[in-house]
Amino acid sequence: MRIIHTADWHLGNIFYRHRREDEFQHFLDWLLQQLVQHDADALLVSGDVFETSNPSAQAEELYFDFLKRVVERIPGLQIVIIAGNHDSASRLEASATFLGMHNIYVRGMIRHDEKGKISAEDMMIPLGRKDSTEASCVCMAIPFMHPSDYGEDCRTMEKTMRDCMNQLIQYYKKSDYNTLPCIGMAHFYAGGALICESEHSERLSIGGQDLVNIEKLDRNWKYLALGHIHRSQQIGNDDVPIYYSGSVLPMSFAEKHYKHGVKLVEIGDGKNNCVVSDLSYEPKRRLISVPERGTLTSSEILSALDFLPERREKDTDENWPYLEINLREDRPIPELLSEVTDVLSHKCVRFCRMTAVRGVKAENDDNVMSLERLRQFTPLEMAENIYHNRYGTPLPEELRTRFVEAVDKLEENNKG
Repeated sequence: MRIIHTADWHLGNIFYRHRREDEFQHFLDWLLQQLVQHDADALLVSGDVFETSNPSAQAEELYFDFLKRVVERIPGLQIVIIAGNHDSASRLEASATFLGMHNIYVRGMIRHDEKGKISAEDMMIPLGRKDSTEASCVCMAIPFMHPSDYGEDCRTMEKTMRDCMNQLIQYYKKSDYNTLPCIGMAHFYAGGALICESEHSERLSIGGQDLVNIEKLDRNWKYLALGHIHRSQQIGNDDVPIYYSGSVLPMSFAEKHYKHGVKLVEIGDGKNNCVVSDLSYEPKRRLISVPERGTLTSSEILSALDFLPERREKDTDENWPYLEINLREDRPIPELLSEVTDVLSHKCVRFCRMTAVRGVKAENDDNVMSLERLRQFTPLEMAENIYHNRYGTPLPEELRTRFVEAVDKLEENNKG
């Protein structure tokens, strides 16, 4: 049977004040085409369906409209959806009973049996070819685990997830489906995964407390469909195919060069036949930086922006890229943002941010001055010291004169 694995939709994400409904609609239209084109039997969505636990009406409309179109277009297709760390487990499950009538299975919460153990029965979902009533494989759907799910004797994500997955495998081996391939889907940070370190768009715990060592997991899984990490990649060795499908859109400029798409998983008869391939997707809007690498001074930036395509009167921003500007700030330029905004008002881009790298680090920047030393500074000396530490150059004479005038006026007012 053919399975398409996707994750980290983040429906409702707002990118630097810019709404993205058209981008998500573009992806969901493309995904529906892939399901039809590749004659898929099942779709796995491994968490972070929404950007927030309280998604907007527009985000929920995109979600339910997509499910409706899939059910109408592809009779018999099965869909399994789990909650991620961005999702509200209860809200995602609110429609589970109704969706289950249409072969859409939602698992938002971790449930326990009467003995307090994680309910393997609730997570086991038999899947089959869409033109058959017989199961061809078994899916173990594990929603994101919160600290409240760890239990009294399990104080870490790693131990809880490992115990959970091993428990599920044992349950599977004793079930009536034990001759069928067993695939798993979950939402966690696997050891060895390449992550976005600079902008933390994946919301990983400090110190890697939520990291799971996959080398210690049971090796009886046919395929593990993971979500949470935004870079599409394979994890671990080939004895168990473990994949992150990656985010469907870039969630930060640090993800500018990530490859996006979904995984096509083809599972044959028997337990050892699994072929995984990439279905590449090109997001509707690109992310561009000025400059592409490094930084530019203010005058260089204004010159560089001239090369961006001009906006014409009838142009719409349907496919305009997102833009960031990286400034090397060698002196304060309070009017720069206004000048940049004015230039970009005539360009075909969606302006997001301007980041500044200031001067060079002063030699004594890490030294902590004593209170007595600070008291010896005059206001002008303090201003000169701060300016030099920030920009690596002496305070310009013009700013020095204006600062002295301001201090003199302040002292006069205080005397009066």
